[in-house]
Amino acid sequence: MEVNLHRKNGLLPMITAIILFGGLTSQSQGQESQSEKESFGTFAGSLLMASDYMFRGISNSNLRPAVQGDFNWSHDGGLYVGVWASNTNFGGTGNSMEIDPYVGFSRDIGESDFNFDVGYWSYNYPGSEFSLDYGEIYTYLNYSKGKFSASPSVWWTHNYFGKDFLDGVSALAYEVTIGYDVCKGLTPSLRVGEQTFGSGNDNLDFTYWDIGVDYAIDQWSIGLRWHDTDGIDPFLANPNLADGEVVFGVTRSF
Repeated sequence: MEVNLHRKNGLLPMITAIILFGGLTSQSQGQESQSEKESFGTFAGSLLMASDYMFRGISNSNLRPAVQGDFNWSHDGGLYVGVWASNTNFGGTGNSMEIDPYVGFSRDIGESDFNFDVGYWSYNYPGSEFSLDYGEIYTYLNYSKGKFSASPSVWWTHNYFGKDFLDGVSALAYEVTIGYDVCKGLTPSLRVGEQTFGSGNDNLDFTYWDIGVDYAIDQWSIGLRWHDTDGIDPFLANPNLADGEVVFGVTRSF
């Protein structure tokens, strides 16, 4: 979400410079004014249409298509806020939507190839007959050099999926995503993670992973991924919803 200002420099005949001086001055003032506006931050977003909504290897749309949107604001200083939304199909009658506001801070680490990202993500299910709302604190350490990238992350909550599911049970998910730009716009990647539970509920721990490829051109991106899990307890989710699935998606960024 960077905003880059490009300025062309060159040699102009003296008479042209004199004629255009006033216009250039006004243009410079306009650029300064525009720069001040841009320093307020940048708005961006995306819309995804996918064949399923997978969350850590588990279908949250009951193996059905999902439409997901994201709208966010970011500042050059590193602060960002946004809201993400998707249709869902789990958790009882009335639970057909998820709305997730989030806030975070991201900065490069000096002149290195590393970047850190910390924030809070709030999961909300309006209309559900159960109280499933909860939040997670997350931390990313991103590394990128040349065509290679790696992003280990940790997500922690004190109350996994709200007080009507595992009330008072903390959970920790840790994962790493590795990607490589084969050519312009084409990026295969692999993610492997583990969801763990506290308070004597380690029998619910499970491993999840997905592997696939994304191709981006201009503001469009298409992706094809295989999602799977190991160790899903039927109490946590229907094994049929986590038994391996190919997911196709198309994203439009703006």
